[in-house]
Order: sequence, then structure tokens, then C-alpha cells
Amino acid sequence: MKQRPLFLATGVLVLAPVLAWAGPEVNTVPSQWAGLYAGAQLGLNQSNAYDLDTRTSLTGGVSAGYNVALPISTAPAPVIVGGDVFAEFNGQSTHNRDVTYGSNVVGVDLMAGYPVGLGRDLLPYLKVGLGDVSATGDLSNSNTSARIGLGAQYRLGPDLAAQAQWMHQDAGHISNDNFTVGLNYQFSLQ
Repeated sequence: MKQRPLFLATGVLVLAPVLAWAGPEVNTVPSQWAGLYAGAQLGLNQSNAYDLDTRTSLTGGVSAGYNVALPISTAPAPVIVGGDVFAEFNGQSTHNRDVTYGSNVVGVDLMAGYPVGLGRDLLPYLKVGLGDVSATGDLSNSNTSARIGLGAQYRLGPDLAAQAQWMHQDAGHISNDNFTVGLNYQFSLQ
């Protein structure tokens, strides 16, 4: 448990220079997807551990991040790249052999997407990152590993976007697949 703050601090230290490098001078193309945001998600987690069966439980999470718009001369809209820090809380389920467990995950993700549609209101994206998975319930191990996912956001208004996302992570003996929907609020820095 004491490693978690160090893990988050390390993730922020790694992420901050990347976002600073891609700072305001790169973000010259106007985009409704660029800037600071925070969000919350709810959904389902499919999890298995060791040789236990796969079970589904509720999951919830929060995230905060920053996106920048990268212009590409031949593209009609800028590519959106960014990063976030997140926390996910996966509910406990009883698996075969009467083992009950869930997991909590904290980490950092990097995102790349391209806005499409009329008004560029839809942003499909790919995410990769690192997460520290801590088992709860009858299991007590912790492991840090890579994660990958796909998702899309749809702009509901100038500051609000709906999000649907799938994230997969194999962390040692625990495997999580999260299917979530949520809302992201974009902070206006003007």
C-alpha cells in the first residue's frame, strides 16, 4: 500500500514533461477536445485470478488529465493526444472454490484519438498505460502492469462529453476487463 503514492508520483513526473513539451505552442489549432478535464465512470468488470473462473462485478472510477491538439497538414482536424491519472474500484465477486475478491487500480494512461463527424463531436481513441492492481477480499497481492483499451467520447455541450470505454489489464495473476460509460467535464482555461 505504501508504494501506491510513489507509483502515482512517478506517473505524474513521467507524464508532466510529455504534456509540457506538447504545450501551448503545439496547441495552436483550436479543438474542443484540448485542455484539462476530469471525469467519472461506472460499468462492469470481468475478472479472473489464478485458476479461478471469470466473474462480473460492478466497477467505478475517476480520472483527470490533459489533452493537446497536434495539427497534421494533410488532415482536416488535429490529432488529439493526452494523458491522465486514474483510479478504478472493481467490486468483489465470489468465484469457484468460494474465493471472493475484487481489485483497486491506480495509474496513468496515454491517449491518441482523431475527432470525426459533423462538428468533430465524436472522438474515437486508443489508450495505453500502466496500472497498479491491488487485490481486495480473500486475495491480497499487488502488481503493476501495462494496460490497453479503446473508447470514444461524444461532445454533449461545450464543457461536457459522454464516454464509453473498454480497458484490459493482465497484472500477474489477476486479469481485468472493464466496460464503462461516464461523463468528462472539460475546464475552460480562458
